Amino acid sequence: MRQAAARVSRSEETIRRWIWAGKLPAVKRGHVYYVDVVRLDGLVAVDMDADAFTRCRPLPLSDWVTQVRAWKAGLDAPAESRAADLVAEDRWARGDRYLEDADAGR
Repeated sequence: MRQAAARVSRSEETIRRWIWAGKLPAVKRGHVYYVDVVRLDGLVAVDMDADAFTRCRPLPLSDWVTQVRAWKAGLDAPAESRAADLVAEDRWARGDRYLEDADAGR
């Protein structure tokens, strides 16, 4: 664990989680886990891409709502209203009013 963690600049606990989750194949002999360094390096490359994705600037709620509404408008089939949809629409409407009030300094 220690050598694998040092190789990829991650904690030993992260390496253990990857093994337990099945992301990183390992063979256990006694109390020692053996991993393929090629697989380890490949997993870190994928993990780094995911980290870069999550570090992207979050989209403001109002922009997200606008994008969702535009997407819904482009659907061929009419949207069926469910209780969850009605609650979401109500929250979006309240959020839009809150953002407008905050911009106006109220």
